[in-house]
Amino acid sequence: MNYRMLYPASMNRACTMLNRTVLRGRVPFSGARLPTQTKALITTSAASGGAASTTAKPNISDLAKMAQVSISEQEAADWAPKINSVLDWFGQLQSVDVKGVVPAIHAYSEGNRLRPDEPQPYPARSQLLAQAPQTENTYVRVPKTAGGGDGAAGEAAAAPKAAAAAAAAAPAGVSAAPAAAASAPTAAAPADAGAPREAVGALDIRVGRIVSCERHPDAESLYVEKIDVGEAEPRTIVSGLVKYVPLEEMQDRLVVVICNLKPRNMRGIKSFGMLLAASDEPHLNVEPLVPPPGARAGERVWFGDDAAQPPAAEPKLVDKKKYWEAVQPLLRTDGGCVATLAVAAGAEGQVARVPLNTSAGPIRAASLTGARIA
Repeated sequence: MNYRMLYPASMNRACTMLNRTVLRGRVPFSGARLPTQTKALITTSAASGGAASTTAKPNISDLAKMAQVSISEQEAADWAPKINSVLDWFGQLQSVDVKGVVPAIHAYSEGNRLRPDEPQPYPARSQLLAQAPQTENTYVRVPKTAGGGDGAAGEAAAAPKAAAAAAAAAPAGVSAAPAAAASAPTAAAPADAGAPREAVGALDIRVGRIVSCERHPDAESLYVEKIDVGEAEPRTIVSGLVKYVPLEEMQDRLVVVICNLKPRNMRGIKSFGMLLAASDEPHLNVEPLVPPPGARAGERVWFGDDAAQPPAAEPKLVDKKKYWEAVQPLLRTDGGCVATLAVAAGAEGQVARVPLNTSAGPIRAASLTGARIA
């Protein structure tokens, strides 16, 4: 575990010390607090058949010696609360039942090389969120360790109660995660203002036609497609649709592609864009968006009634400005399966949904209504 990802540069030496010690197996990693004065006491439990357990943890100076890091007594005192926070946090995570939870990040779409992605449905997702000390939307937040004021503690205490209340109020069989997220003070509400005009105009979303499609040689859940998007050569795009669309249905079909994302390495094959699809909330049903018959491969998709668009931005700028991240959460299918975007309309604060359009009409999902698009 690399703790440097969680903390600023000032924590580097402390992180190095903790990494070295834990990886050498010298510190039992249970989440209990590290006392700053007492020495480590290792006892043997008869009930566990002689297994070793700890009644007290090594202090910070002991950790430094084990990790072969030289620190002063003042540094040990300064780092103790921060390292204790790390251990406390992982101790809390150990008590959360994550069996069967649908991953927030899917290996097939994120290029994760560590494991095949096989999410299982979790019918009581809100119960899992209720166990988390802090949440933001449907994610568990890692708390800040520096400062540790009363405000952060109050947030941590309030979030599980809000999630639990949302779970109790939700109808049977309906996930309360969105309601819990809405009650969290840190949860964003991007639809309040609609999609930023600059971000919408920067995206290069086109109609494409799949020229060929085959299974990824090193990933069971991925397809590798060659897609005609109106360029001299078809683009290579990798999509995680194996579980949702049979291979024969991928051949020669019209699709919708965002073309100006930075290329990404997907299990050894570089993907030059993303095929857009509608998905229900548990991600059990996924349908590639469907351009209407008569739409031309390579034509750029627009939003609403105005077909005039500014030039698309370069992939580096789209990545730097996070244009896709600003627009994507506001894409949904409506009650008629039409792909729509939430935009600011009329008086201040009003939001309307406009369709994704082509020269032949709006883009749709095959059957999913109210579905997110990504």
